[in-house]
Amino acid sequence: MTLNFNLILSQPLSSTFIGAGDNFELLGILLVIVGFSIYGDYKKWFGNISGVLVALFMAAIFASVKFIPSGSNPDLVVPVYDFAFTYLIPFSIPLLLFNVRLKRIIKESGRLLTIFIIGSAGVMAGAIIAGYFVDLGDNTYQVAGVFTATYTGGSVNFFAVADALNFLNETPFAASIVVDNVFTLFYLMFLFLLPKLKFLQCYYPVADRSEEVEENIAVAQNNIPILTQIALALGISGAVVGFSMWVSPMLENLLKTDINLDVLVITIVILILANVMHKFLQKLEDIAFQIGMYMLYFFLAVVGALCDIELLFSSSLNVLLFATIILVVHLIISLVAGKILKFSLEEISIASAANVGGVTISSPMAATFKMKQAVTPAILIGILGNVIGTILGIAVGLLLK
Repeated sequence: MTLNFNLILSQPLSSTFIGAGDNFELLGILLVIVGFSIYGDYKKWFGNISGVLVALFMAAIFASVKFIPSGSNPDLVVPVYDFAFTYLIPFSIPLLLFNVRLKRIIKESGRLLTIFIIGSAGVMAGAIIAGYFVDLGDNTYQVAGVFTATYTGGSVNFFAVADALNFLNETPFAASIVVDNVFTLFYLMFLFLLPKLKFLQCYYPVADRSEEVEENIAVAQNNIPILTQIALALGISGAVVGFSMWVSPMLENLLKTDINLDVLVITIVILILANVMHKFLQKLEDIAFQIGMYMLYFFLAVVGALCDIELLFSSSLNVLLFATIILVVHLIISLVAGKILKFSLEEISIASAANVGGVTISSPMAATFKMKQAVTPAILIGILGNVIGTILGIAVGLLLK
């Protein structure tokens, strides 16, 4: 179904210092933000705050003060942002997974899957509680449904449930879009900060960042020139993405599903290569991971540019309160379960990001936390969220109807 967002969003587009079509100027600003964030992180300028969080926050501030265009309004086409969302995640995933091992993946997947399922239950509980405490009239069940969907597997499920519950033409629909696009970003920023909160650290185990390295493939023995390593890493990533994008539509037709399988196929292909050609790819792992991380910094800076505080406060406060209750209940349940089951704060944050932000946030978060072996599980639970989000959203909506 084609949506006319000119009718949905009543707020007029505000002019910005750098316009949506000022591609080189906007690209330059984003590159400066990324460079400052990475260098500042290296120099410890930000203390315990991650450079990724600084990139997110800087872009959000620039968008909110109208210095750069906000990506929160889907009626505004920003080519630089579109480039980031279309290309950076697919190409960064293979680069981050050059040294993955199936044995570790199975172990980490089981752990993250457990806390992810608990977090999904927390979202459903939060939606039901919000439905009883926040009065949105006849639209309460619809708002509960769409937020359950979007906070189980990301925004990909939002419109499917909105369509199923006949919410597209209702008054709170526009406010729900704004809250989903803008307010949720603040929660995701908080998740990047969560493992750094010292008052919580003493209650949770330290995250496992150990890696299995074969003695006969020491990094010090890697004599391949850096430029050659870059060329090989990007070439392999390009081949994996190109092949996967060719296979993915055929697989979708074979399975008769409308779920986008691009990221899943890319992950499977690089997993096969990383375990079949592990001796060769391990020589490129360090440089590939660095390139992938740079892509993620840029992508997350663009995610930060989705923020528009003015647009958020012009939306319905009741819808904002509704979403807040859901996220608070979800986080409390995740933290309590994580404490009981001995999950690290990093694992809780990654699983929560998979719930609320989907695969495009959970996998970068795992990489940002330097938990390389958790990147693939983060992708898998994010995809699972896409699968079950619509079902759970409709179920909660019908329950409250």
